[in-house]
Amino acid sequence: MSSAVRLEVRDRVAHLTIDRPEKRNALTADMWAALHRYLDDVDGAGVAAVVLSGAGGSFCAGADLGELRAPGRADEMRELGERAVLRLREVAVPTVAAIDGPCFGAGCSLALACDVRICSPASRFGIPALRRGLVYEQAFVTQLVRIVGPGTAGLLLYGGETWSAEEALDRGLVDRCSADVPAAVEHLLAGVRDAPAAAVAGTAAALRAAATD
Repeated sequence: MSSAVRLEVRDRVAHLTIDRPEKRNALTADMWAALHRYLDDVDGAGVAAVVLSGAGGSFCAGADLGELRAPGRADEMRELGERAVLRLREVAVPTVAAIDGPCFGAGCSLALACDVRICSPASRFGIPALRRGLVYEQAFVTQLVRIVGPGTAGLLLYGGETWSAEEALDRGLVDRCSADVPAAVEHLLAGVRDAPAAAVAGTAAALRAAATD
């Protein structure tokens, strides 16, 4: 497994941490693959929820641009990223993005794949794809539009805006802003841990089905 992605299960909650703080947790191909494998490992393994976070005061600054621009790597990176994001959406239990610091590009893709997004006041959000000559995958754009609407999505995709935590909350990109993100996540999941597994999975499935109607 990639040492830049960590998995720890505590009190029936799987904590996935992107751990490459010296690069603001920018994702390499190996890290995308590790995320996918860890999600395979925890899905159906008896955990009550999955929490995704970043180490060192950053959630995820996006894909590693050096690797993305290396000859012959762009298609591989895109495929691995799409597979990992789609796998996150398919996990049978509730998923929570615990966001602190920068959340850009591929980091937004991961956050939007989660059922609930909780951020700190220090969080910042953006999708600088156009100025880097990139086109985001259709599945990600569709999810973004479902959550914030087409016009607001355009502010990020066309305008390349960077949003503060307050702006992200006001526009629906995140669901809660808290000075203590771990405590807010713990409060959210307290009832999930004690509920029957079938009820939790059924609720997650119903929520996602409603979001795609």
